Amino acid sequence: MPRYFFDVMDSTQSVPDEAGLDCRDLGEACRQAHALIAEAMSGPESTRIDWCAWRVEVRDEARGLVFTVPFLPR
Repeated sequence: MPRYFFDVMDSTQSVPDEAGLDCRDLGEACRQAHALIAEAMSGPESTRIDWCAWRVEVRDEARGLVFTVPFLPR
């Protein structure tokens, strides 16, 4: 099963995913990225953050960029 890494970032900050997650396919990797976004946007501090510039960059085992998922504002 391929491993994907979910790096969270905006234009000035980056939170790299050092562990990654095994996903069956790109569809599962996309669902995991959306779940990560939903979790981040529902946290106690989430209302004080402007999510417009944030995104999740999904990378493969070689750390090549596979796709990007933007944080969509509520």
